Amino acid sequence: MNQNQQELKQGMMDALPIVASFVLFGAIFGMLSLQAGLKSWEAMFMSLVVYAGAAQFTALSMIMEQSQVWSIVFAAFLLNSRHFLMGLSMAPHYAKFDQRFINTSAFFLVDESYAITLNRFRNHPSHRSYILAVSLSLYASWNLGTWLGVMAGSWIPDPAALGLGFSFTAMFVALAYYQLSSWLRAAVFILCGVVAVGLATILPNGLHLLFAGGVAFGIGYATARKSESKGAKAA
Repeated sequence: MNQNQQELKQGMMDALPIVASFVLFGAIFGMLSLQAGLKSWEAMFMSLVVYAGAAQFTALSMIMEQSQVWSIVFAAFLLNSRHFLMGLSMAPHYAKFDQRFINTSAFFLVDESYAITLNRFRNHPSHRSYILAVSLSLYASWNLGTWLGVMAGSWIPDPAALGLGFSFTAMFVALAYYQLSSWLRAAVFILCGVVAVGLATILPNGLHLLFAGGVAFGIGYATARKSESKGAKAA
C-alpha cells in the first residue's frame, strides 16, 4: 500500500466517528426542511451547494418566519465568518499545495473536518489524500443524511420531538476534547465559551461566535509570539 492509499484509509477511519453524526443531523435537516415548506429537491440542493449545517438550520427557521432573502444570506455569512479564522490557522499546513486544491478544499471546510485535520497535522505532515478522504467522507454523509431525511419526512411529523438535538452538542465536545492538550488550551476553551454565551443575547446571530473565535485567535497569536521571542533570546 503506497502513501496515498494509506492517507486515504487513515482519513476515512478518522472521519468515521463523525460520519454517523452527519448522517443523523443531515436527516434531521431533511425532515425539517419539508416542514419549512421546501421541496425535496430544494433541500438536497441546499446541502449539496451550501454544505453548512448551522447556516442551513438557521436558514430554515428564517424561511418559516418568511424573512427576506438578503437577511438569510447575511445570517449565513455571519455564522460562517468563523471560517476565516479556521482558514488562517490551517494556512501553514496548506502552503505546499497548489491554489486550485486550496480553493476546492475551502468549500469542504467545516468545523468537524477542521478539528480532524488539525489534530492530525500537529503530529504528521499534511497530505492531500488525507484531506480529500476526510472532506469527502463528511460531505457524502451529510448529503446522504439529507436524502434519508426528505424520504422519511412524511413518516415523522415532528422530528424535534425525538430529542436528538443534544447529540450535536456532544459531538462538538468530543471534537474539542482532543484539542485540550494543555492547561492553556483548556483555559482558552472555557474563556471563549463564556464569552460566546455572554454575547449571544447581545450581538446578532453568529457574530458572538466570531468574536469568541477572535479572542482565541488573539491569545494564540500572543502566546506564539512570546514563545518565538523566548526562542530567539535562547539562541
